[in-house]
Amino acid sequence: MIARMPLLLFLRLLLSATLLTMASCAQQTPLPQSTPVPIPPAKGSVCPQATIQPPPPTLDQKRYLDRMAIIDAQKDFTQAPEPGYVLDADSVVRFPRIEPIGIIFIGDSILTGWSGYFAKVFPNAFLDGRVGRQFSAILPIWKVLTECHTTQGVRTVVVELGTNGEVSPADMDAFLHMAGDRQIFLVVPEMPRPWAAEVQNLYLKTAATHRNVHLIRWDLLSKDHPDYYWSDRVHPNWLGIQVMVRAIATALSKN
Repeated sequence: MIARMPLLLFLRLLLSATLLTMASCAQQTPLPQSTPVPIPPAKGSVCPQATIQPPPPTLDQKRYLDRMAIIDAQKDFTQAPEPGYVLDADSVVRFPRIEPIGIIFIGDSILTGWSGYFAKVFPNAFLDGRVGRQFSAILPIWKVLTECHTTQGVRTVVVELGTNGEVSPADMDAFLHMAGDRQIFLVVPEMPRPWAAEVQNLYLKTAATHRNVHLIRWDLLSKDHPDYYWSDRVHPNWLGIQVMVRAIATALSKN
């Protein structure tokens, strides 16, 4: 028994040293960051808020001209009759002031920047806008809105996209299939970008082959009107947005 004591004491000391070393390493080694778990919306809450939480935009999506639009929008505080018409933000989701939802708007920085004005003119509209958004984003957005029953009963959809990149026929067909027989209004974009003509032609062809697709000819309304834009010739100023919104309202009233 006496001969075993040194060995037991040695083992105990070795174990104590090992535990102290592990504790020291634990204090010095940063714990891995856990992945945030999405919190499901509470019962009765409005689910479409999830549409403004996509992955962070890439550097390509954060185009210079779109960032300029945010800067230019600040100038409109001095022109727009109400400061609330202009939003200085990267994204927006606005729920209608008058229920139920009658119109769904999905757009890019043009809708985002002037979302307050759109909400004023269309009080029963649900608005979803994001700076730099491309047309392909409409597919996951519509999926979320459908799953959350936001599209239920809505017969009118206004799409203000195409400014930030090419629109593939496959994405257009996929969206029209998802939207079903709803009345779809495409705002035909006008901008000095290489894909402008291709997007415009696709929109025209789509309207010509689908009875439920209608065009808002912003491209024609703004032609030869540099006074409708800020310096980037892409984003409408207060004068230009009034023309666009009026054209949308007129088209909706006829269908």
